Amino acid sequence: MNQPNKQNEWALLGIAAIICTIIFIFMEIVPAIITINKHEYGGKAIPKTVAEERAGAFAAEQTGLTVVKTHVVHQSDKLLTGYLAKEKQTENYENKYDSQFPVDTFQVNVNFAEGKGHGFVYVHMFNERIVGWNLIVNGTAVSEQETRELTNDFLYESGRLQGHAAGNATVGRYGELTQRIAGYEVEEAQLSIVTKATSIDGKLVLSQYKPTFDVPDAYKNYVKDQDKLAGWLTGVGYGFMTFVLGVLAIIYAILYRKHTSFTYGILLTVVFFIAYVIMNLGVADGMIASQGEVLQDDFLSIILTVTTIVLSVVMAASVYFSLVAGDGLWKSQGRSVWPRMKEPGYGDYVWRSMGLSYLFALIMLGLQPVIFFVLGKLIGTWGASDVTMSPYNMKYLWLMPVLAWAAAISEEAVYRFFGIGLFRRWFRNTFAAAIIPTIIWALGHVMYPFYPSTTRLFELIVIGLIFSFIFVRFGFITAMFTHVIFNSVAVGSSMIFAGGTINIVSALFFIILPVIIAFILKVWSNRKRTNPPTRSTIHPLEQQ
Repeated sequence: MNQPNKQNEWALLGIAAIICTIIFIFMEIVPAIITINKHEYGGKAIPKTVAEERAGAFAAEQTGLTVVKTHVVHQSDKLLTGYLAKEKQTENYENKYDSQFPVDTFQVNVNFAEGKGHGFVYVHMFNERIVGWNLIVNGTAVSEQETRELTNDFLYESGRLQGHAAGNATVGRYGELTQRIAGYEVEEAQLSIVTKATSIDGKLVLSQYKPTFDVPDAYKNYVKDQDKLAGWLTGVGYGFMTFVLGVLAIIYAILYRKHTSFTYGILLTVVFFIAYVIMNLGVADGMIASQGEVLQDDFLSIILTVTTIVLSVVMAASVYFSLVAGDGLWKSQGRSVWPRMKEPGYGDYVWRSMGLSYLFALIMLGLQPVIFFVLGKLIGTWGASDVTMSPYNMKYLWLMPVLAWAAAISEEAVYRFFGIGLFRRWFRNTFAAAIIPTIIWALGHVMYPFYPSTTRLFELIVIGLIFSFIFVRFGFITAMFTHVIFNSVAVGSSMIFAGGTINIVSALFFIILPVIIAFILKVWSNRKRTNPPTRSTIHPLEQQ
């Protein structure tokens, strides 16, 4: 490739990046800003400590018991958020009902002294209001009539709800009263309230108050079926096939050891391991929230920590052998898609790879919302909430961008560096070699709450093929940096909108971190004299 063509390539990528950046801003950033500005509370959630204080004081006052421990997580009604999104009723619901019946809350898990029980108190994330609770305490059951009278006083006599008690209220096996409330609905979703009364030391208290907008059974069944399909696709198409790739990576690392070295990729594997541990321990609250109203104890936390570390070791081993085997496979095919640090021109190569990565990342950030828009028109795509990945469930939100690095290193190592190298050796065709690991990788994302569940499969096949093109055309470092930047911007934007100086600084730092790394490696390479002056824009890999 001659120099003018190289310059034209950079120019074309630059123009595409500018266009796609504009698309990203207008399709993602601007709508988010408008939503925040229209929000009654400016989209700024109360501190978690405030939620804990409010919930602890309420639980103590409601029961007369002493609260000894509280723990707060972000909770969300996945079914309702999805239904509202599908019916395009999210804004309508927020205007009419969110102040009293929010879909997103801070769930505060409380424990009472002397083993007298535990409970769950739900605090409005923006106005501090207690919007629901379920206090499971040692008390005496009361009659159905007493429950009805106390419920009626609480809901209607106090003016909390307009209207009259529904006549079709039913009593559950534990004495809880369930009733649908007329006049409170959005499309076919109708307000249902569960209450329960308990006598604690002779005092009659409302120990449970859980308002929920019940979505239609047809929607529930659809989501259930789609989640089941996603589970099968993830388990078989992603989990099993990734395991197979891991085994093959070990085998091919041994078979092609003369083309590589077992010291290769150790540093990157260590970086991945640290990032993966931080990521998984950081989202522990998301796992707690996903379980709903389940009593948490120290033993469960220990099990979660041990499981995380064991899984991290297994994942790190997969990354390591994928790097070793991938290097051997590509070099056996006469390609060097990830040059050694001591090779001539390494510093310039990394620096240019970084520059290309920002251009490609911007292009992909603009393409992604377009893909979703097209899918929305073709198959009616919509999304629901996911507490496991909520920024509010990150223990240290400012560390959330390590997710970008963990994902980029592992996915580019396993599915691009090793996966494409392996299938290219088998099929002698680059496209066939790219499409197979891309589909496996895409299947690993179908459990995300987008419906139909194949939405992300279609989206990520497109995105994955672009990553594959970048990898084959420009090498592993360019593909990995592109993936890192792409994820960092997505994660970082949510952190910036969440607010807080440390979150904003961290988001910006991780977005520009590839520049810092590339600069350090360029300087190091120059000092080691492994970086002779060159005007080549593209590594020799691309000239083959």
